[in-house]
Amino acid sequence: MRKIEFWLEYASTYSYLSVARIGRLADERGFQIDWQPFWLYPVRDQLGLSSPFPDGSPRERYMWRDLERRARLLNVPYRRPEVYPFNSVSIGRIAYIAAREGWCREFTESAFRMHWTEGVLMTSSGNVDVALSRAGQDTNRIHSLASSPEIKEAFKQQTSRALERGIFGSPSFVVDDELFWGDDRMEDAVAYATRPT
Repeated sequence: MRKIEFWLEYASTYSYLSVARIGRLADERGFQIDWQPFWLYPVRDQLGLSSPFPDGSPRERYMWRDLERRARLLNVPYRRPEVYPFNSVSIGRIAYIAAREGWCREFTESAFRMHWTEGVLMTSSGNVDVALSRAGQDTNRIHSLASSPEIKEAFKQQTSRALERGIFGSPSFVVDDELFWGDDRMEDAVAYATRPT
């Protein structure tokens, strides 16, 4: 079975649309998702890239309108969050553990859904702890592990791995060595992953 590396930043706006769809597509099309949570800020910093949607800019205004349109087109529930941007390091570390232990899909879908449809901030305990519980995890164990030096260092190494894979934004999808960037390229990545060999 082919797999898609799904590189996602938990503060990324367009990643919500991908998170809301990729699991169902994997079930329908028979590919595996290799969840790769990472922190985009140091990747952008090392590549010398500025903020993609500067606060108050025309690009930011366009992004919010585009998200609303795409969500409607894709039949994805959508409610603009009250807080943007936010620091995603803490939830990224938890997601890294989830990916390593095999419950990233359940955790991520729940966390994104609460943030993007219920107004529950992604990094709040009301979101993280609920998402952990829904994924069948012990919250105390995961929080303790996420704050450990081992996980902090491992998550930091995701920056190097992302750069090695050519990642510069989120969401990104890698099939073999082919990179597809952006939610609007997710279906292309799926088609590539499920093409006849």
